[in-house]
Amino acid sequence: PDTVESMASPSELRNALVAVYGSLKRGHGNHHWLHGARFLGRCRLPGLVMHNLGPYPMAVPSSQRHQLIHAELYRLPPGGLARLDTLEDYPHEYDRRLRRLSDGRRAWVYVGRPEQVLGCATVPFGDWGATPVFSYGSNLDPQQLRHRCSSWDGLATVAQLRGWRWRINKRSQRQPQLGFAGIERCGRSRCWGAVHHLSHADRAALDLREGVPIGQYDHAVVTIRSRCGDSFPALTYVPHADVRVPGLRSSSDYAARILRGAAHHGLPLAWQRWLRRRLSGDPAGLPSWGD
Repeated sequence: PDTVESMASPSELRNALVAVYGSLKRGHGNHHWLHGARFLGRCRLPGLVMHNLGPYPMAVPSSQRHQLIHAELYRLPPGGLARLDTLEDYPHEYDRRLRRLSDGRRAWVYVGRPEQVLGCATVPFGDWGATPVFSYGSNLDPQQLRHRCSSWDGLATVAQLRGWRWRINKRSQRQPQLGFAGIERCGRSRCWGAVHHLSHADRAALDLREGVPIGQYDHAVVTIRSRCGDSFPALTYVPHADVRVPGLRSSSDYAARILRGAAHHGLPLAWQRWLRRRLSGDPAGLPSWGD
């Protein structure tokens, strides 16, 4: 079962894992309550939906299996679970449940009841204070992304996007014979990339760098699939129709940033080889990935 309310093992009580999704996350007001805890990375919790209560969110169980929320995973020190019980007013305001993560591990999470969130809007993408952004081009390069998004934490989730074809098809404003990476709908194709969870300020900064306000790239909400096998929505950038041109080539510097980012995040080797051939300047006869 996805929810295990009373069958916690002794080790799960002694060495408790907790998934936090709101004010306990890094950079938020209650993070100091996790003093002494070990950060283990990001995680996803299926079967929950997150609602905005104003100063903080509340996740409640969902009857829709595909729904999930994004969280941070911590290993608590001795006494850490009891300390969080105090903060979360367990069992009155929040219930604490042992739930299965998308990767199969189990962690404690504080959840509310449906009647507590009546009339409250859901949190976009199930990600409090951030947006999951699917990168497939030069934003894979960690050096470039850190320069553009100053508070990015360096973490990423390798993911596949199905039904979209990868191309160099976005015309450069300064050198029209050169192009940048773009994707276009194509039912049989697929491409690989990485999901970065960006703060709202970083997302706005990236919008400017991608030329969203001047019609260079548009936002698109796509469903990506992680290596764990779960799927979730993410934001990505798609070249505007007015700047899409087939048959463009990339500069050597731009190609190097894409390949460096693909290697850094550990995208599948077959995909890295395909990218290298596609960016070599002679992609003749090279099929779309998945064709």
